[in-house]
Amino acid sequence: MNSIFLRIYAGMILAMLLVGAFAYGMVQLVNDYRSDLYREQMAHGTFYLMARGLQRQAEPEAQEARRELLTRLMGAEIELRDEHTLELSYRERMALEEGRVVMRVADPRSFADIMFQLPGESRYIYTRMDKVSEQQARATALLLLDELAQYPLAEWDAQFMHLQKQFGYPIARQPLAALRLDTEQRQRLARREVVLALDESPARNRSTVMVYAPIGNTGDALVLGPLVLFDWLPLEMSVLVGVLGLLAMGFVTYFLVRPLQARLRKLDNAVRQLGSGDLDARADVRGQDAIGQLGATFNGMTEHIRRLIESQREMTRAVSHELRTPVARLRFGLEMLADCDDGDERRAKLDALDRDIEQLDRLIDEILTFARLEEGTPAIEFKQVDIQQLFEQICAEIAPISGEHLTLRDATEWLRLGPVQRNADGEQRYLHRILQNLVTNALRYARSEIVLRYYVQGELAVIEVADDGPGIPFNERERVFKPFARLDKSRHRASGGYGLGLSIVQRIVEWHGGRIDVTDSDSGGALFRVSWPREQRSGQHVLGSRGAEN
Repeated sequence: MNSIFLRIYAGMILAMLLVGAFAYGMVQLVNDYRSDLYREQMAHGTFYLMARGLQRQAEPEAQEARRELLTRLMGAEIELRDEHTLELSYRERMALEEGRVVMRVADPRSFADIMFQLPGESRYIYTRMDKVSEQQARATALLLLDELAQYPLAEWDAQFMHLQKQFGYPIARQPLAALRLDTEQRQRLARREVVLALDESPARNRSTVMVYAPIGNTGDALVLGPLVLFDWLPLEMSVLVGVLGLLAMGFVTYFLVRPLQARLRKLDNAVRQLGSGDLDARADVRGQDAIGQLGATFNGMTEHIRRLIESQREMTRAVSHELRTPVARLRFGLEMLADCDDGDERRAKLDALDRDIEQLDRLIDEILTFARLEEGTPAIEFKQVDIQQLFEQICAEIAPISGEHLTLRDATEWLRLGPVQRNADGEQRYLHRILQNLVTNALRYARSEIVLRYYVQGELAVIEVADDGPGIPFNERERVFKPFARLDKSRHRASGGYGLGLSIVQRIVEWHGGRIDVTDSDSGGALFRVSWPREQRSGQHVLGSRGAEN
């Protein structure tokens, strides 16, 4: 995915899915824990009163009768079991020893096994309930009244404070006249019945249940509640999940944008360095996306600017030096011509001046050609070029000027190359210029023979031009491609040329995504080897490719 925005959007969508899954899992986990805690708190007071009533029975028969009474009150079988019959886990055992109610919920819609340890004993109250109904609420009120009946009325307030710690909801004693009940509910209280009142709220989680039971003839009523229905997703949890979701989204967004910002900062620093004149500035922002491509283009542009400036400096120095000699000869020739009276001598000096002017014209033409090549890299339209035809054209052009003592030979085994291998992608006129310059350069130094050769090496097309001249020293082989480069006396400028031909060849080869090397030929002279991809991408630009390499 090369688009930055697509990567960010994809990352954001993935983050949303991950946050949603995390939030859902967290809510489920927290709600499961809260629901277990809610059920245990609601049941704790009831089972505490059941345990107190059972332990008050000293005789086994009385205890059994009490158990049966509790079974009828609760609407579920109440049992007394030993630990080995319950198969308690470590967590359940620890909870029971702490005096808590333990519930094993098989399925929220099925049943639950409820256990509570008798204080100070190794026996446990055990029951299985498939639903919670009004019967359990009324049983709790009756058990609470039974517990209070064991104490004088004066101690009830203290007992209320003690028992309140065992319940997960408020318990209180209030005058009957203070209760907000309708006529039917008051009549039921007068008949000594336990009354349940549901205070319904528009929001289900705000609905509550109140339990009222008359306390004998005291004129008071026992009030249990409000019992708040379980809220599966309270406001606090919704806020918490929302905050955590926003934090997670911000965290993910930060790590998505941070690398992008860092790469843009590197690019900005490189631009600032270049603006301050540092031509070695490079933007280290690798990648295949838009910023990576921009960084590659910037690096290629910087390299191109540096090369242009260096070339301009070298050219300025070299041109001033190269022009000085023919201009000095022209000035000297004009002075000599002014003092010359003989016609033949005057004509000879005019011919010499004409040759110097021609030399200046050729030099200026080479300089202009090199300058045009250095102005920028064209968008080359690569086409299939027949290399055999190109070789035949060059040989036909060079043969008239090679002389009788020099042989130009094509050593390519064309018969072994199929029609496809004989073709390579390139610009016809530029490939012609490469071969022409190399052969012309070899003409200046070859003693008796120049050899051309073409072959295919993997995905590369390779052209070789070899001569049997003095060769190029190893330490001079890199400098030979620099404009106006001067080599040792074995290949000095007396042979002609201005040192621009090989610079032009190198630049064209770079446009084709290739390279040029120089080594020794079999006959001891110089061998120039040009290699480039046989298949090119249409419209390729050297700035992009060079930038990517840098």
